Amino acid sequence: MAIILNDQEVRSLVDMRGMIDSIESMQKEFGNGHSTNLPRRKMIGHSGMLAVMGGALFYDNVMGVKTYTVFQGKYSFQVSLYDTNTGELLCYTQANRLGQLRTGATTAVTAKYLANTKPSPTVGIIGSGNQAFTQIEALSLVSDPHEVLVYSKTPENRVKFSATVSTDLGIPSKAVNTADELVTHSDIIICVAATMEPVVSGSHLQAGTTLIAAGPTSWRARELDDEVIIRTDKFVVDSIEQINIESGDLSEAQDRGDLQISEVVELRNIVAGNVPGRDSEQDIILAKIMGTGVADVAAAKLAYDKATESGVGTLLNW
Repeated sequence: MAIILNDQEVRSLVDMRGMIDSIESMQKEFGNGHSTNLPRRKMIGHSGMLAVMGGALFYDNVMGVKTYTVFQGKYSFQVSLYDTNTGELLCYTQANRLGQLRTGATTAVTAKYLANTKPSPTVGIIGSGNQAFTQIEALSLVSDPHEVLVYSKTPENRVKFSATVSTDLGIPSKAVNTADELVTHSDIIICVAATMEPVVSGSHLQAGTTLIAAGPTSWRARELDDEVIIRTDKFVVDSIEQINIESGDLSEAQDRGDLQISEVVELRNIVAGNVPGRDSEQDIILAKIMGTGVADVAAAKLAYDKATESGVGTLLNW
């Protein structure tokens, strides 16, 4: 019997703490060779796009695929989860909420392993859209932010988001007028802006900064200027295979000769303890988080387990 879940049911079942634990466990198992990732592929038509990505958690006996469409600016996400031993469909779930949670959780895991151990860091977030709140929510569960600085291109949006962070998470927050101001004064920077042009200037980065770029997944999109690449001491990604189709910043840096792919480390190998994370308190670390299918499968497995325990969802004799 397969379980069918909608976003409302997922919201009632899965919280951020559980998602962080799930993503961290997956990254460790992935780094130890017990998972695999199917990189995103896109089919683009005249009116919209269909994307497919997936992965397998061999340690947890599941594999799956995430599909989503983008038409007229509207996204619709789904994950299908299968048993690796029988091929049986276990779960079909809407994944809009799951995507928010897994993206925030991946940022939290990234910061946990890469950020300086400075107590009460100042966190800066560039972007105030659909993914922004869960980024700060997740980060607050692995660190104790002293303050959250917010910048987005629309003043009203950044002020509103800053107030939401203060009210809902109890973290002091303020909107700033420029991205440069945010970059200058932040220990951890998260970029989730919907941008095709650079919004982070490397000349304003301070020693010891951890920069997590989790914005658009397109080889044409740039979040960071050239100076960011030049000043970065360590490059971390969630998928090396996806760089040249999903990160304009890193693919163009290779074309310029500012980056060799051999310099890039995958997050999974840091979480698994195969390679060190931060080598020095003074290092500037750039983590480009593009989103992986294997993370989506881990998120769906968490929802499936919670639904099974709670008796939530619609049963279908598939």
